[in-house]
Amino acid sequence: MNTFRTFSFITTAMTYLLIFVGGLVRVAGAGMGCPDWPKCFDRWIPPTSLDQLPDHIDPAKFNIVLAWIEYSNRLLGALVGLAIMITTYLAFKYYRNVIRITGSVLAAFFLTLVEGWLGSVLVDTVLNPITITLHLLLALVIVMLLLYSAQEAFYLENHDSEKGSRYPPNMKWMFGILSITLLAEVVLGTEIRGGLEMIREDNPMLDSQFLLRMLGPFKYIHTMLGFIISGLSGLLWLRLVKQSQNPSTIMIQSSTAILGLVITQIIMGELLVFLDVIPLIQLFHMWVASWILGLVMIQYTAWNQSQLAHE
Repeated sequence: MNTFRTFSFITTAMTYLLIFVGGLVRVAGAGMGCPDWPKCFDRWIPPTSLDQLPDHIDPAKFNIVLAWIEYSNRLLGALVGLAIMITTYLAFKYYRNVIRITGSVLAAFFLTLVEGWLGSVLVDTVLNPITITLHLLLALVIVMLLLYSAQEAFYLENHDSEKGSRYPPNMKWMFGILSITLLAEVVLGTEIRGGLEMIREDNPMLDSQFLLRMLGPFKYIHTMLGFIISGLSGLLWLRLVKQSQNPSTIMIQSSTAILGLVITQIIMGELLVFLDVIPLIQLFHMWVASWILGLVMIQYTAWNQSQLAHE
């Protein structure tokens, strides 16, 4: 594994961790744990006691746990930005003339800058729901771009990796529909969670089942998209594993993992509906969806490499 791919995977892992921590910030209610940006209570290191607060800050607004959760998210975001910067440099160093690699990494770097700007907008707008959703959506796109570039670099140096495999042609549309549906499902799930939080804040005594009924149309669309994702995932597994000739290990593993994670998502979704809207389950429900998106990208690059090898 060359230096570029190593950094690509490290950066991807860090981005996944950042998505998790960002979700943790939201379920913990720490989004405004630091009321200013980029500092926290006008300090580069968050305060650890009330006497460290600036005079213009109301002590009632200070919660040391929430402040450090939010600031940890910012620090990790800065590290991810640095890692993507290094990955971009390495992409141009080793693959200057390979547009599909440099272009995808450069796009990830640009979106990372946008993410940093959105972080400041979130504080200025006091956690605008649309901005929160866009923040998550761009993070998912960044993950997919990084995985795509890493896999393309691998196949560039290992031309024969998928040469012995034969998959059904004309499947690009299936990968596209599955990816778009997954992104839409995550966005809708985020909006449902945001709606639940707003209603619960105004009506703290209402139980979760009643809250879900109040968001009925959105919940049903979310469920329908889940059925589409399940069907496409199962169909892809059938076409790429069972109906293909000599599928590669990476194809078998990624296709099977997607199917297993989709089933896990169904179970977590049912737990959220029938037991209670537990914040920790919500967090993992969203995070696992981001794993599936990454695996779909790996699945697609393997299929595409096979098609190119047999042209």
